[in-house]
Amino acid sequence: MRVLAIGTALASMGLMITNHEVASVYGIAFEAKYSDSSAFRYLVYADIAISALTLFTLVWACLAVRKRGLVFALFFFDLLATLTAMSAFSAATSEGYIGKYGNTHAGWLPICGYVHGYCNRGTLSLAFSFASFLLLFILTVLTASAARHH
Repeated sequence: MRVLAIGTALASMGLMITNHEVASVYGIAFEAKYSDSSAFRYLVYADIAISALTLFTLVWACLAVRKRGLVFALFFFDLLATLTAMSAFSAATSEGYIGKYGNTHAGWLPICGYVHGYCNRGTLSLAFSFASFLLLFILTVLTASAARHH
């Protein structure tokens, strides 16, 4: 399950990093790219950190089988990865919502009508990010149970 969590986090990161599209609106060209959004940049950095931390916990899990203190530390790292995944997914989802629907009160117009590919790749990246969060959440629950019974 840890390998799947790493894979989904890396897939989310890869899709978001390569997400880029140029569109023309009323004859004016504009570029949509992930790095223009602090929430999308946070998602990319969080996915990198989650992948590294989960790889670390994969090795840690092999060592923690026999020692009680190590199992609790494993739970702590799993919880940290889960909370990071949840916060990054939430931030990026709110940014994606504004891109898709806009915010009329702030005067922000939706852009997905102009950059379909950008929005579709972003949505797919968010789906992988959510899958990563779910896997990490399940791992955290399983690790907490193991720490309690160990």
